[in-house]
Amino acid sequence: MTHYLELLTARVSEGKRILVYGAGSQGRGVVHALKERGIELAGFIDKNPTVQVHNLGGLPVMSPTVLDEPDAAVSLFIIIAAFFFEREISELLEARGFRRNISYVAYSSLKLRDYVVEVSGICNLHCISCPRGGQRISRRSTGMMSLATFKKVITKIRREDPFVGNIQLYQWGEPTLNRELPGMIRYARENGILCSISSNLNHPADFGALIESHPECLRISVSGTGDTYAITHTGGNWNTFVSNVERIAKLRREHYPEMKVELYYHRYKHGLGAQQEQVAEMCRKFNFEFHPVPAYLISLDDIMGYCEGKPLPNAAQRARELLLIDLDEGLARAKVEAALPCNALRVVMVNADLSVATCMMFFDPEENTCADNFLETTIEGIDARRKKAPLCVKCRKHGIHRYCGVYAKISEEERY
Repeated sequence: MTHYLELLTARVSEGKRILVYGAGSQGRGVVHALKERGIELAGFIDKNPTVQVHNLGGLPVMSPTVLDEPDAAVSLFIIIAAFFFEREISELLEARGFRRNISYVAYSSLKLRDYVVEVSGICNLHCISCPRGGQRISRRSTGMMSLATFKKVITKIRREDPFVGNIQLYQWGEPTLNRELPGMIRYARENGILCSISSNLNHPADFGALIESHPECLRISVSGTGDTYAITHTGGNWNTFVSNVERIAKLRREHYPEMKVELYYHRYKHGLGAQQEQVAEMCRKFNFEFHPVPAYLISLDDIMGYCEGKPLPNAAQRARELLLIDLDEGLARAKVEAALPCNALRVVMVNADLSVATCMMFFDPEENTCADNFLETTIEGIDARRKKAPLCVKCRKHGIHRYCGVYAKISEEERY
């Protein structure tokens, strides 16, 4: 990492404009970490036009057309910070005369790991595309991480990975169920780490305290509107969701206008056309980023079982029937990329009970726990255990490690 920081410092002294390709959590985290080290950046690059209208952290978000300007490869230095698209962006840059470690650098070279800290072991919904939808019996923790424990986790992350500028406080749980969430976000920010949170907005949380704690990003999930909303956001209520969206918009204006709000619209067969446009209009009204994405079965436990010849759980099968891109097509595309590396392997996921998951995309802890206590295990020890985990061997055999990224690419194909 030191080598790359020296490279960036040299490029700044040469008068280069440093741009981060990717305005998501990874990109914003890199900007924050570099600013801590005195390296100023000129802005972001992102394809999404609804992102380009925003300033993030005081920096403009530009279209990729900036790369087509005369002498761009000479006047610019690019940091790639797009989780699923590092290879594709590298190829795009190389075609325009940029050279790795000379005029651009990959985010994965600067920052070896990302972190997910699961602050809530439960969720208030039972979405049928999620493993919680099947009401499965699991030994997964259903507790809440305390603020005191969270502080210890942050202290350890900062000690072992000082370049980490952002963390994600969700994966399988609904973080707003944890009443200590605002204190966690404040503590992380005080220690140089930005926090991204996600919510289905179906819980009467103290959103005022939450926004006043300054989360860097709030990701909202929705699928369908009105009477169809709860088909796939199972157990949810459309009117509650809309009411909380309006509260978030108002509180954001009053307390933290800079907060990035991403609304991910999960596209199923039943939620297209007028319903999707209704949500898009909601985003325009409240100045939220709109991200329509194809829905897919999220639990790799179910996908692994399917690849091994087992039937899908009933809830997952119901979700499959509503998918725009069928499971078999997603797996076929993933199989083509089987020789490529696993993106999830760079993510360290700390569960609410402090156990560490081998892979963030598997729900059940069986075969998916590489350490019982994050605080008592070095990050090097965690890395070593994950790299030789039997779960990873089985996952790679079927190309499942590329499955989630495939759906992200399908989304890009459809939109751009």
